[in-house]
Formats: sequence, structure tokens, C-alpha cells
Amino acid sequence: MRGNRLAALIAIIVVVAGVWVYFTRFNPVTNYIPEGLDLKGGLMVVLQAKGPVTSQQMVQAEAIMARRANIFGVSEPAISLQGNNEIIVELPGIKDPEAAIKTIGETAQLLFKSPSGKVILTGSDLTNAQAAIQGTGYVIDLTLNAAGTAKFAAATQKYLGKPIGIYLDNHLLTNPVVQSVISQGNAQITGYTSLKAAQQQAELLNGGALPVPMRIIEVRTVSATLGAQSVRASELAGLGAMALIVLFMMIFYRFAGFLADVALAVYLMLLLGVLIAFHAVLTLPGVAGIILSAGIAVDANVIIFARLRDELRAGHPLGTAIDRGFRNAFRAIADSNVSTIVAAIVLYYFGTGEIKGFALTLAIGVGISFITAVGVTRGLLKLAEDTTLVRNVRLFLGGLGGEA
Repeated sequence: MRGNRLAALIAIIVVVAGVWVYFTRFNPVTNYIPEGLDLKGGLMVVLQAKGPVTSQQMVQAEAIMARRANIFGVSEPAISLQGNNEIIVELPGIKDPEAAIKTIGETAQLLFKSPSGKVILTGSDLTNAQAAIQGTGYVIDLTLNAAGTAKFAAATQKYLGKPIGIYLDNHLLTNPVVQSVISQGNAQITGYTSLKAAQQQAELLNGGALPVPMRIIEVRTVSATLGAQSVRASELAGLGAMALIVLFMMIFYRFAGFLADVALAVYLMLLLGVLIAFHAVLTLPGVAGIILSAGIAVDANVIIFARLRDELRAGHPLGTAIDRGFRNAFRAIADSNVSTIVAAIVLYYFGTGEIKGFALTLAIGVGISFITAVGVTRGLLKLAEDTTLVRNVRLFLGGLGGEA
């Protein structure tokens, strides 16, 4: 009866895995998990603060950079702090590197100045900037907050018939003459040659001004060709590693190894599902983390089977040997997995860019591998307890002397 349930469960797992692969067009990883800079290609820029800077200012600058990255339609930009005064910006799939470099490096300091050069308004008085089409030209409509509205109304009344200059990063954008008092909190920047240029400038203004000036110290462009080659190489490496693991378990642990391979299939489906749910970004180090966590999952099964052999060698019946083997292996597996997860957390917290991807996939993979090794493998072994294959120790576990 248990043998029938085991066969049915394995059949269900195989069918689910087959449906998963079919509906993800044979590539569940790269079709549903966004690819990072090293796989997809794109742009990496390292910016450094000019002069002394506080940690709070760097955190603010990081947040502003993240908002600016959305200008380019990048679904998974990676913005991270490096050291005390640097920010790394990674934009996978970027198609216009020059525009990206120009935009993310600007300080975006908006100023309204009187004819004498006195500052009337700043970007802090702005609540929204919206690109629009006006006649045959393109403009940005500005909406001011309450304080800005009051200051602008007073300024337009004072400078009626005179120009008020609008500057961005000390560059004069437009210098309109005040025709009437503006008391509704609206202003306008004109003179754009395209709607796209106006939209990018509006997004830049909405993103806010950087709290400190930044300079670009490194720019690295990764080609799409290199990314495609990396994807192919990583897929081959992953498939090769998994194939070797499956063969190793079946050669050295026979039917028990086959059951461990079934548990490994469950582990892979759960891992990919979690990565998709968390909107994780796949990088080459991330692939390495997946493969390493798969190895750790197999290592847990090796420990379990070693303890199981010890219990069988001591003369315990199979059911008792399974329970005692898992109980004796639990402490060693838990200690190993917890220490690995702690190391991954440290890497994620202190690391940057691709290191975070490796740490994230490793930590998630190890956590899931612990569940599948202790839970799924044990359940499969208990279901197989009364089958013919399990009664024959040599077919089940490769013998009790460790020989294959």
C-alpha cells in the first residue's frame, strides 16, 4: 500500500515538474526571473561624493538615484552604497548609456532667480513637474507647495514686467518675463525640442536634488553579447552540476539516492518559486549560489544516509533506523545550515551588487534545502519502508559496508 502511495507521489512530482518546464518554455530561470547586469548587459556607474559627507546624506542620495533609475524604464535597477562616500548604479538592459550617465550624475538643483540674481524659489518648493505639449512645442508644468506658492506670488507681483530666470544646476533654462501675478502655485519651463527631453527633465526634478555634489569615477558598459554568452555558460554549468549530483546519489545510494533526487527536484521548484515571488534578480554569482545550495542539500542527504547505515548496521529495523538516523543527523545538518545562512546574511548586509545576489540565493536555497532534506526525503523513505526495493538493503542503500 505504501509502495503505491510512493509511486503515486513520485508520479505527481514528475508531472508537476514537467508542466512547470513546459509552461515556462523550458527555461524557468531566465524567463521568469529578471537578469542582472552581467547576464543581460547594461551600464554600471560608480559615483563619489565631492567633499565631506554624512551617512544620512549618502542614504538620501541613494534613494534619489533609485528614483532617477526609473526614468530609463529599467525594471530591476540595482543601487547600492559602497564605503562611506560612493554609490554604485547598475542599469541592466540600458540602451542609451550617455543619457543615463548624464542624468544620474546631475545634482538637479532647481532655482528661480530675480533679475538681480537673488534666489526666489528652490526645488524644495516644488511638489510636481509634468511634461506636456503646448501648441507645437514642449513644456514642463510645475506645481508649487504652499510655501512656494506664497513666495512665487510675492515675486511675480514685485517683478511684474521683468524676467525671472529658471536655472537647473546653474544653467539657465528659460528667462520668461512676468506678465501677471501668479498666485495659484503654477509655473512653466519652456523651450524643449522633444517630449522625451521634457519628460526626462521632469522626472529629474521630481526625483529631487542630490544632497551633495557627486562625480563619476567609473563607468563600465557590459555588452548584450557578453550577457548572452554568460547565460549559456551558466545554464550549461548548472545543468552539468545537477546531472552529476543526480548520478552520484543514484550510484552510491541506489534507491535511497533516487528518492533524494526526487526531493532535490522539489527543492529546485520551491527555490525558483520563491525567487520569482521575491522578484529576485538573477546574476552569475546568484547562479553560483543556487548550485552551491543544491550541493548543500545533497550533503544533508549524505549525512542522513550515513546515519541510516549506522542504525541498520546496529541491527535496528528499517522504520526505527529511519527515525533514529534522521534524529541523529538533524543536529549536524541544522548547525551546518544555520552557519551558512548567517554567513550569507553577513555577505548580503555588507556586500554590494552581485555579492548580494549570491548571498540571497544561497540563504534562500539553504533554507529550502533544509526543509526538503529533513521533511521531503524522510517522508519518501517512510512511504518506501515496506516496498521490495527497501527490504533489499543493497538495492536500497548500496549495502551497509559503504560499498557501491
